[in-house]
Amino acid sequence: MTAKKKLLILSCTGGYGHIAAANTLQTLLSDEYEMEVVYPIKDLRICKVPNGEAFYNYLLTNNLTPLTNWIVRTFPAKLFAQRSKKIKRMIETHISEKKIDCVISLIPFVDYPASEAARKMGIPFILVTTDNDLHNWAIDLDQKKHHQFKMTVGFDLPTSKGTMLAKNIPEEEIEVIGLPLRPEFLQMKSKEELRSEYEILQNKNVVLIMMGGTGARLSYQYLKAISQYSQNLHLIVCAGRSKKMAKKLKSIHPATGNTIDIIPFTEKVHELFALSDLILTKPGPGSINEAISCKLPILLDRIKPPVFWEEANIDLVLKYGIGACIRTVSEAPEMISRFLFDEQVRESVARAYEKVPVNQFADRIKPLLEEMMGQNLSGEVVMTSRSMGTNL
Repeated sequence: MTAKKKLLILSCTGGYGHIAAANTLQTLLSDEYEMEVVYPIKDLRICKVPNGEAFYNYLLTNNLTPLTNWIVRTFPAKLFAQRSKKIKRMIETHISEKKIDCVISLIPFVDYPASEAARKMGIPFILVTTDNDLHNWAIDLDQKKHHQFKMTVGFDLPTSKGTMLAKNIPEEEIEVIGLPLRPEFLQMKSKEELRSEYEILQNKNVVLIMMGGTGARLSYQYLKAISQYSQNLHLIVCAGRSKKMAKKLKSIHPATGNTIDIIPFTEKVHELFALSDLILTKPGPGSINEAISCKLPILLDRIKPPVFWEEANIDLVLKYGIGACIRTVSEAPEMISRFLFDEQVRESVARAYEKVPVNQFADRIKPLLEEMMGQNLSGEVVMTSRSMGTNL
């Protein structure tokens, strides 16, 4: 029996999107490939900080967005450039010790030295982006020399594909196939079936409020404002792992006709999207990507400016006309009413979704990987670091 080929996945714990993308790859590829997930930014210990990603998460969780924007704009390009050789050596060591056949990066900042490591070891490099603004991903890629290089982007946007073209990445190396999307979003039960399982009346309009780990306070404010207007709504609020926040949310008593479900952390978030009629969320790429796959009207929290690389997600929603921004909590009830009950608005969103490119990530990533690794239908392969040894 032929041994499975081995993939080295570069991930990080800054935010949840990169972990979710790694899990998606595991689901899509694990039947045919072995996967080794490593965390090079964490292992780098920049300025001897044991876990810079935890500090980043702390900034986001505590809504220190201006400070986060300043730090990310000021330091990473220089810090990672200074450590480029070290990053390259780290990735080379992983490739050599684990006998890797292909490197897939899911993270920004390190991709030039990581691609150089793959080039030296004679194996392909695939960059799978998880943002719609790729300025953090493009650092030093204008120096790229690896010819066995491909990258995937979510949409053909000036901030994504345009950013990479400006770095002289050849257009044929950029695959516009959508951001990583969990396969569960492609194979779901019907809305009616799910509502029966969740004991939600079929005649109610369901609003999903998903603010993420950084938006606990906003979840409470939005729920309180929306639930007091009797609109025959069923409001689902994701409380994550915070029992304290869940308890606070449960203290809200809705107006007559409205009902509320407070959902703790769940692996079945795809079902919550599928049974909903509208989502109110932060402008993160993950939740927007998932909402688009379900063709939900999207209301984006814009009370405060987001981290700068999420502005592209707002632009995406507004460009296609599939949602709007909320700038004050008091606007939320009226905005929800408009997107749920105004027939012209509903029809406009439905027509707009006809022009949004369908996410092809699940269908395209495996053929792309096979192409990069030189496989064809008969199973023939080109020589790689595993078959040639590691003295390259």
